[in-house]
Amino acid sequence: MKIVIAGAGKMGMAATQQLCREGHDLTLIDQRQDRVDNAVNSMDVIGCCGSCAAPETLKDAAAGQSDLFIAATGVDEANLIACQLAKKMGARHAVALLRNPAYIQNAELLKETMHLSFSIHPDYVTAEEISRVLQFPAAIRVESFPDCEMEIVTFKIEENSTLTGMPLNRLGTRFGQKILICCVERGETVQIPRGDYVLRTGDRISVTGLPGALRRFFKAAGSYKKPVRNVILLGGSRSAVPLTRLLESTGVDVTIIEQSSVRCQALAEMLKDTAIHCADGTDTAVLQEYGISRADGFVALTGFDEDNIILGLYAGKVGVGKVISKVNNTKFVELLRDIFPDTTLSPQELVAERLSGYVRGLEHASEKSTIEALYYLGDRQVAATEFIVGAKAACTGTALKDLPISGGVLLATVIRGGKSFLPDGQTVLQPGDRVIVVSTDRTIVELDDILSASGKSV
Repeated sequence: MKIVIAGAGKMGMAATQQLCREGHDLTLIDQRQDRVDNAVNSMDVIGCCGSCAAPETLKDAAAGQSDLFIAATGVDEANLIACQLAKKMGARHAVALLRNPAYIQNAELLKETMHLSFSIHPDYVTAEEISRVLQFPAAIRVESFPDCEMEIVTFKIEENSTLTGMPLNRLGTRFGQKILICCVERGETVQIPRGDYVLRTGDRISVTGLPGALRRFFKAAGSYKKPVRNVILLGGSRSAVPLTRLLESTGVDVTIIEQSSVRCQALAEMLKDTAIHCADGTDTAVLQEYGISRADGFVALTGFDEDNIILGLYAGKVGVGKVISKVNNTKFVELLRDIFPDTTLSPQELVAERLSGYVRGLEHASEKSTIEALYYLGDRQVAATEFIVGAKAACTGTALKDLPISGGVLLATVIRGGKSFLPDGQTVLQPGDRVIVVSTDRTIVELDDILSASGKSV
């Protein structure tokens, strides 16, 4: 696809890198020439220096001839104006990144009046991911598909776990829960395991199931951690507000520590029932004063990666049950994944992942299937893709056990009539079903791609 991206900041660069890896024809716009030059020199992209809200710049970038225009600057109004101009010039689709809560609350109205095809709200995406992980304290990451009851939870098998040495085909009889292992990371190797695969200490496994079944599985496997009920948020960043609201809606007590008095005043007006303390949370004495030793959860949301990492380590040392550190530098996330004891997440990666799924859906929609969502597992080597089964899909009408499904492919979940379930060999896919496919094969872009060549037909 021909894609124009406006904004070479953290979000825009993460999206550009992800879409460049996927082979799209990219043009990047930014007002800073040094950013444009850096992108052109490091990636296979065309650069264009100027304001994305200026028609002349959009003409120079050929925005009107693009399949997709993505506005990812740090200014919401510039993003909205740029999308509107690009659409009027002829861009097929336009996506805006928006941060203002007022815009988020009126997303559908903006979509209609500003000619948006889609909008992404980075702070809310980050808040949702953190909230999901805090609901499963043993998890490193939790993926939740839209309108799907199932979740994919990734966690590490610790020493003395009852899972160590166990073949996957014994999990059902041993634990009695309807769960499915989707992916196993072992060292540098990532694979979708077969039933005879034997788990080891240190493996990172991604397992899917209903939330209740997953919690019972964690308890039986000795990987259960007590529910988070008391959370300290270090830093009153923009994602702190939606995160606090999500947590408090589930009965979690939230304490925010923020150094800026101006930001504390703003937070107090938005979160009237939340404990907000104006203090330097990088001082461990302050953290002790406000109860870090009694907290179940600690989330570091400051704008400084180093502070988030170090204070996350400190929180773990004093016994906090679940620690999450926001890390903007994606290189840090890669370096820390094997040495940091808890969860690190990058808002940029989360947004890039959402955009990648949206782009795949646009590019490969057909009468056979449509991509609804996309997430990555196993250090991004495995894709979990949600397809809507089309009327002409070759994989319908036949039991899964009789379909020639390619190796390295797993059907993890079927959503039918609003109900989610784990498919088995007798399951027959129907048009309109939503199916979550887990695969190491990045060439799977429509549902029939799960079939070997002999099984594909119109």
